Amino acid sequence: MTQFGKRAAPAPSAAPMPQGFAARLLLTGGREMRCEVTAVDPDSALFLSSERPAEGTPLIAYIDEVGRIDGCVGEADDNGFWVNFSLAGSRQARFARHLRWLIRRDRGLAAAERRHTRFEAAGKKVHFSLPGGREQPCDLIDISLSGAGLRSQVRPSVGSPVAVGRMKARVVRHFEDGFAVEFLTPLDQSDLDSALG
Repeated sequence: MTQFGKRAAPAPSAAPMPQGFAARLLLTGGREMRCEVTAVDPDSALFLSSERPAEGTPLIAYIDEVGRIDGCVGEADDNGFWVNFSLAGSRQARFARHLRWLIRRDRGLAAAERRHTRFEAAGKKVHFSLPGGREQPCDLIDISLSGAGLRSQVRPSVGSPVAVGRMKARVVRHFEDGFAVEFLTPLDQSDLDSALG
């Protein structure tokens, strides 16, 4: 069930993704399933898998480029099943914005919408701090006045607050080997070299 009732078919707002996103599901008891997401909207996503958990099963979904989302198994589909997300309020609005950005990016439109030019950083070694102060090493992929791309084995959930060097930021998306952050306060051009030291 979604907030709009039982789903019998993809919602008109469910956007087929230009390419599927790899995903894994953590089910009750710690069992893990690997699958692919091929359509998604702010309430749910279609997971393709050879196995179909029972409808109503609670789970945690980790979707590449999207992050962690709590939900439960919904309607079965021809090749898989829907997962209904447990998102509300500002988190759901942020998630919807991220989905729109992914679609624009895959259509080649997102680069033109960037607020600031990104500069490659050639793997500069930096660190980021999680809430509570725990530090993690990472490589700086690129940086702009409004954010940065980081290569790291640890990927905080989308929306998580982090500190990159002395810059406070939040995680805005995941990619295959890292994540991107948006700075809470944009940098000045003169601060680019020193901000993450």
